[in-house]
Amino acid sequence: MPKARVCIKAGPGQVALDEIDVADPGPGQVLVRATLSTICGSDIHMVDEIDEVPAGMPMGHEGCGVVEAVGDGVERFAVGDRVVSSCLLSCGTCARCLAGDGAICPEMGAPMNLLFGAQSELYLVAGADYSMTHLIDGADEHAALLASDVLSTGFGAIERAGVKAGDSVAIFAQGPVGLCATIAAKFYGADPIVAVDGIAHRRGVAERLGATHTFSPEDAVGRTSDLTGGMGVDVAVEALGRQETLDACFRVTRAGGTVSSVGVYAPLDVVRVPVDDRFYQRSFVTTLCPSGPKRLDWLLGLVRDGRIDVAPLFTHTAALSTIVDAYDRFRRHDDNILKIALAP
Repeated sequence: MPKARVCIKAGPGQVALDEIDVADPGPGQVLVRATLSTICGSDIHMVDEIDEVPAGMPMGHEGCGVVEAVGDGVERFAVGDRVVSSCLLSCGTCARCLAGDGAICPEMGAPMNLLFGAQSELYLVAGADYSMTHLIDGADEHAALLASDVLSTGFGAIERAGVKAGDSVAIFAQGPVGLCATIAAKFYGADPIVAVDGIAHRRGVAERLGATHTFSPEDAVGRTSDLTGGMGVDVAVEALGRQETLDACFRVTRAGGTVSSVGVYAPLDVVRVPVDDRFYQRSFVTTLCPSGPKRLDWLLGLVRDGRIDVAPLFTHTAALSTIVDAYDRFRRHDDNILKIALAP
């Protein structure tokens, strides 16, 4: 049983770098030697707010690496393969997976089918044949990390809302997921695309990635109403996980439109929706990260072929040895951080 340095949740609001025993891969599992990982807003929620994630849990659900060992029954991967895993693991054979909903695979324990331990030197991936894909020669590991979670989630917010060319879209919060939703809105031909954020730098990145208008949160509802002649947008995306942001989405969505939420609402137990003229004749959809090898391959193909631009999302680098400081910097949004590339 090999040992490896791994970022763990040390307690509420705390992470630490520890050396732990990493199990040999069991049936259907692959052991990956990490080459690149990153920190996600969901990691902050799990460390700071979600008590169901216990102290000692290995952290990180976005990872690329090289296959170190292969468990029984794995057919698609061999030692030495370069790989990236979806952040949500799938068995590939249950009814939900066969219907294309691997993100909610009950056999992998959905909604806790999250990959854990990618912020490390070594990590295990269960359901490897249905949860990972190969990184072909020349594939960009940074793009692959984005495809494993935030890029797929941002695209999912737009896709599940049924956005089509010419639809008006407002995306509230331009962190990594919201920026990926902005990329997706442009890809699917939305116009106008409104990007809302309280940080000027993020509004600037949103413009680079396809937003046609950028508003601060305090102005967003009124200016979006003016932009649409008082009608509201076809789709509003909530990408932060806050009640006030969800409220704003309902306020800017037209009758017959859709509110699409990909926010993580920890530590809230309940969110409200208005029961007034903003409530009736609207759709409200929520989305987990669409997962699986076909999804990863498709997103990586969009990047490879130059059909989408994800370059602005990685703004910083750090070594695994500095993981505690990296978490603190990410929490504070130091120096306009969006994503930190973590090398072991």
